[in-house]
Amino acid sequence: LMLALDQALKRLAELSPRQARIVELHYFGGLSFAEIADVLEVSSKTVQREWQVARLWLHQQLESPPNV
Repeated sequence: LMLALDQALKRLAELSPRQARIVELHYFGGLSFAEIADVLEVSSKTVQREWQVARLWLHQQLESPPNV
């Protein structure tokens, strides 16, 4: 599972570097959305919205990984 997650995060980073960074900071770094907003210099609402999109995308990727 960790390998699949790592691969999915790399694909996400190619599509949306900011969404990948948000996932890393929140999931692995434990930062709050407000803290991430400060780090990335965007609004907290932007972080929350991009987190939701990234989570859905990652979930879809992990449920049905692309053929490699």
